[in-house]
Amino acid sequence: MQEVLQNDDKFSSVDRETVEAINLFAGTDIDIDEKEEVIDMCKAWEEQKNEGRELGREEGREEGRIRQAKITALKLQKKGHSIEDIAECVDFDEETVKKWLVS
Repeated sequence: MQEVLQNDDKFSSVDRETVEAINLFAGTDIDIDEKEEVIDMCKAWEEQKNEGRELGREEGREEGRIRQAKITALKLQKKGHSIEDIAECVDFDEETVKKWLVS
């Protein structure tokens, strides 16, 4: 996609209405500066990729936090701590901790 945008002028600069249509039909969220009549699609594509990467990083951090909380909850359970204490220690609600410890 990047290569097409960089090497073909008809795709590298697109009018605002076309970008609005792309956002609508493709479900993208390309930023549109209302002052600009033509959108630099190379820049827009790069911004979309960067936003996707950051979202992936955030999701990965959250998955890691949950995974670590589950491990800690299991260790605390083995040591005889109550679900209430475990939930407080791992900063999750008791129902979530109960599900982790049952499965």
